[in-house]
Amino acid sequence: MSPAAATGLVIARRVGIALVFWVVLLRPGIGEAETALRLSDVEVLVVVDQTRSMAALDHQGREPRIDGVKKDLAELADALPGARFGMLAFGAEARLVLPFTTDTNAFHAAVETFYLEGPQDGVGSRADRPVLELMEILGRAEEQDPDRRRVVVFVGDGEDTREGEDHSFSPIGELVDGGVVLGYGTTDGAVMPVSDDLSTGEGYIRDPETGGDAVSRADPEKLETIADQLGVPFEHRTASGGMGPIAASFEASLAEDGGSRPAQHELTWLFGLVLFGLVLLELRAGWRALWTSQQTLLAPVAKGTRR
Repeated sequence: MSPAAATGLVIARRVGIALVFWVVLLRPGIGEAETALRLSDVEVLVVVDQTRSMAALDHQGREPRIDGVKKDLAELADALPGARFGMLAFGAEARLVLPFTTDTNAFHAAVETFYLEGPQDGVGSRADRPVLELMEILGRAEEQDPDRRRVVVFVGDGEDTREGEDHSFSPIGELVDGGVVLGYGTTDGAVMPVSDDLSTGEGYIRDPETGGDAVSRADPEKLETIADQLGVPFEHRTASGGMGPIAASFEASLAEDGGSRPAQHELTWLFGLVLFGLVLLELRAGWRALWTSQQTLLAPVAKGTRR
């Protein structure tokens, strides 16, 4: 082989190595294959009512509603290890308390430190207050990670104390793949402690119209309407515990909706073999060049020795 041809072969081989290495980095694929859905592919957005009505003492006897919420959400997170959790609170306004994260400790901390509005902080209960923020958060999540599956957990008592036309949750139902509405409280209602720690020593919130203790009454029908608009079931929570079956229902719902997601048949391994072969050829050529140069250097020495 002429020197020019040999040089051209070396250049072609090295260009081929660079090109194939670039292709391997792109992880090429062909066609479609089905890959099983993992919990790490699921995002759970928890939407929690922060209004003072969630302090009403009618959960599991005479516990504050929010105490039942905290126990249930902690159990739900433990039942879905690996899932990404986020939290949105709504009261006088809706705000994102915790962006989506796989850090279970961060979610538990957000649940444990969750606080209610003060007796004078709110402007009345509206179950539909988080609709616009929900659409924004879920829409943004869809743009950033279109392959993830999303579940919404709406938590509240359904009480509406302000007049006005409700926003529909139906558009949000189109952005999620499942979820549940968890309702707390009773229709008979209960009083609400005035203290921040929800102890009863300082008395209860007063009703300015009657002068007596204010009573918060849950509205399960409102919550059922929200569940229908979201396309998810409604669970009336009268006692803590039993969140495992609810978590399992999420996975079952996702499986019915297509528990696997499309993916391409990986061809990275094939290009990896091509790259391996080209690198071996390059190493062989380098070794031969080294061996040839050593022989060339040793030839005069051997010649002089024979003389």
